[in-house]
Amino acid sequence: MLDNSNPKEDNLSFKVDAGLIDRLGRELVGRAETAVSELIKNAYDADATKVNVKYINSNLIGGTLIIEDNGHGMTLDQLKKGFMTISSTDKIHNPRSLKFHRSKAGRKGIGRFATQRLGHKLTIITQTIHGNEAIKISIDWDAYKIDSQLTDIQNKVEYIPKSNIEGTTLIIDNLRDSWSEADIKRVYRYISDLLQPDYLSEKSQALGFAKQSEESFKVTFKQILDNQEKTIADTKSFLFDKALAVIEGYVDKSLDGYCMIKSDSLDVDNDIMLIPRTQDDPKYHNLSEVHFKAYYFIYHRDQYYSNISKMELKSIQNISNEQGGIRLYRNGFRVLPYGEPNDDWLNIDRRYYNESGTNAPFGNKNLFGFVEIIDPQGDLFEETASREGLIENESFKELTDFLHKAFEVSRNKIRYAVEKKKNETNKIENIAKGISDERTTLEKLIDLEKNVEELTNFSNSGKEAVDIIKKDTQKIFDGLKDDFLKLLDELGMIRVLAGLGLTIGEFTHEVVQFTPSIMGDLSVLSVQNLNSAGVNSLDNLKRTIQLFISYTSYFNSTVSENVSRELRVQSLDSVVANFQKVIKSDLKNLNIDFNVEEYGFDLNTVPMHTSEWTSILFNLYTNSKKAIRRQKVNGKIKVVVGKEDNRVYLEFSDNGDGVPYENRHRVFMPFFTTSSPVGFDASDDEKITGTGLGLKIVKDIILGYGGTIDLIDPEEGFSTCFRIDLPIATAKQIEKYGI
Repeated sequence: MLDNSNPKEDNLSFKVDAGLIDRLGRELVGRAETAVSELIKNAYDADATKVNVKYINSNLIGGTLIIEDNGHGMTLDQLKKGFMTISSTDKIHNPRSLKFHRSKAGRKGIGRFATQRLGHKLTIITQTIHGNEAIKISIDWDAYKIDSQLTDIQNKVEYIPKSNIEGTTLIIDNLRDSWSEADIKRVYRYISDLLQPDYLSEKSQALGFAKQSEESFKVTFKQILDNQEKTIADTKSFLFDKALAVIEGYVDKSLDGYCMIKSDSLDVDNDIMLIPRTQDDPKYHNLSEVHFKAYYFIYHRDQYYSNISKMELKSIQNISNEQGGIRLYRNGFRVLPYGEPNDDWLNIDRRYYNESGTNAPFGNKNLFGFVEIIDPQGDLFEETASREGLIENESFKELTDFLHKAFEVSRNKIRYAVEKKKNETNKIENIAKGISDERTTLEKLIDLEKNVEELTNFSNSGKEAVDIIKKDTQKIFDGLKDDFLKLLDELGMIRVLAGLGLTIGEFTHEVVQFTPSIMGDLSVLSVQNLNSAGVNSLDNLKRTIQLFISYTSYFNSTVSENVSRELRVQSLDSVVANFQKVIKSDLKNLNIDFNVEEYGFDLNTVPMHTSEWTSILFNLYTNSKKAIRRQKVNGKIKVVVGKEDNRVYLEFSDNGDGVPYENRHRVFMPFFTTSSPVGFDASDDEKITGTGLGLKIVKDIILGYGGTIDLIDPEEGFSTCFRIDLPIATAKQIEKYGI
C-alpha cells in the first residue's frame, strides 16, 4: 500500500543551514590576526591607497574594530554578487584590480567569514564615486544559527548620505577576542609585503605640487582606549623609524651640496658635511632645490639596532625585495623607471656588489628613499620623448655625481661606525668572558700549547688544578676565535686589493712595452717646425709622459720584486730617495716642496717586502697631497729618517689642513676617512685611497714587523706628522738578506 502522506517530487535542490557561516568562519580563518589581514588585503584589491584600522576598547573581549579604506567601494549589485554571495567568482574572473591593475592579494571569498570570525555584529558602509548615496548594511552573525535556513535570514539595508567620495568602512562590534599591542603589530607584519610607502617629502606638498601619479598603499593601526588615541603601527613606525641610519642631503639655493647621516644605534651624530662637485669648483651649477633622503638597513644583524626584533627586520627585508631602492620625484610626480625593482640608476649595486668581508653591505635593497627635484619650469630636467626617465643632460649628470659622492661619504661613515660598534661589542663580551689581555695571536697560540701540555702532564692531578687550566684554556680559545673572525672580515678586503694589485701589475708590464714607441714619437715631434703654442704643448706632454713612465717603471719594478715574495733588509735612505725620484715631476706640477733629512747611517730595517714600503710611502704621500689641496697653500712635505737605540724611524710631515685632535685615534681604524668623496667614474686608485683603508693597511704592515706608527706633534711650519718606528736589522739579518 502506498504512503500518500509524503507527496512525490521530481527534483531536489540543496539547502544551506545557517550554521555553515559560523563553521566556515572558525575553520577557514583560524586566527584573528589572519582575519584582519584578509580584510586589509581586500582594501588593497579595491585599489585603496589608505587604510585606517582602529581598535576601540579592544584590550578586553567585546570591543569594536573599524577598518576604513578609500578604495572604489561597492554598488548594491556588487554587494549582492560579491560580499553577499558565498564562494563568489569575482576574483577568478578579475584577477587584477580595476584602477591600478594590482594582482589581487586577498583569498577568494574569505572576507565575509573573516568579519564573522572577528565579532558578533558587522556594519558595512560603502560608496562609489558615481553613486549619490552610501549603502549601509547591518549583519548580526548570531542570527546564523543551526537548524535555520541561510536564505531565510534577512539583513537590513539603508541608504544614507555619503561621508567620502568613495570607499568602504567595516564596523565590527562585540569582538570575540581581546587585542594587545603585540597582536596588532603582528597583523601589520602579515600585510607588510603590500606596503608601497609614499616617500614624497613635506617640502613638495608645502610648495603646492601635485601628488605623484603612482599611488602608494599605506596602512595605519590605531588603538583607542577610554577616548585616548595611540598609533600602534604605520609606515613611519614600522619602517622608517626602525632604520639603522638615515641619510639626507640637499643642494641649496647657493648651489652648495650637503649631506648628513644620523644613527642613534651606531652613535653617529647629524653633522652636516659639504659635498663639493670638485675641489677647484665646488658648486653644482645645474642643480638647485634638490633634496634626497634614504633609510638604511643591514639585514641579519639585529645586534646593531636598539629598536628592532629579528622578526621585524625579516619583514622589512621582505619589503625591500619590491620596494627597496631610491625613487625619483620631479615636482611631486614620480618619474619612472627610477627606483623600480632591478633598476640601479645610481649604480649602487654595480659599484659595491663585489664587496665582501664587511659588516656594512651597501646596495639598493639596503636603502628605502627618494630624490626630489623642484623644477617648476622644466628648465633643468627634461623627460625623454617616451616619458620613460629624464634626458641625461648636464643637470642629470651633476645630480648623479652629487648623489654618488653623498652616498659614498655616508657609506664610509656607516662602515666606520659599524666596525667601531663591533669592536666595542667584542671587547665587552671578552671582558665578560674574562678575556682582556692584549696578547698577539702568536702569543695566544703559544699559551694554548702550554696549557694543553700542562693538561697532559697534570691529568693525574687534582680536579681543581685541572679545572683552572681548562678555564684558562677556554679564555685563550675564545680570544683566538675572535682573532679568526676578524681575519675573515679582512679577507674580503684583501681579495679586492689583491685583484687591484694584479691589475696594476699587468697594466704596468704592458705599458713598459710601449715606452720606446712613445719616446720615439716625442723625438720626431721635437724636430718639427712648431709655433710657440705647439712647443709649449709638446713640453707639457714630455713632462707628463716622463711622470707617467716614472710611475709605471717604479710600480713595475716593485711588482717584479714582489713576485718572488723575497724579503730584503730595507735601507730607509735608499727607499725614500727612490720614492722621491718617482714623484719628482708630480711635486713640480703641484708646486710642493719636498725635503729629506737623514740622521745617522746604516738605517736598515728588519727584512720586508719592497712593495710594502711602496704602499706605506704612497699612502702617506697621497694623504698629504689631499690635505694640502684642501688647505689651499703652497705645499711642504718633509721626511726625516734616523735611528734611536735599536730602532730606525721615519717621520712624514706636511702643511695641509691637519687632523683634528678628536680624530687622532680614529685615522688608523678601518673605513674612517676625511677624504672628499669621488664620483662613480673615478679610478680604482682614487676609490681605494678614499675608503679609509690606506692608513689601516699601513698600520697592519708596520705592526706585522714589530713596529709602531703614531700621529705626533709636528714641528713648526707643519700641521701633521706621522712617525714610524721599526726594529733595526741585525748583523745576522744583513748578512742573510743583504741590502
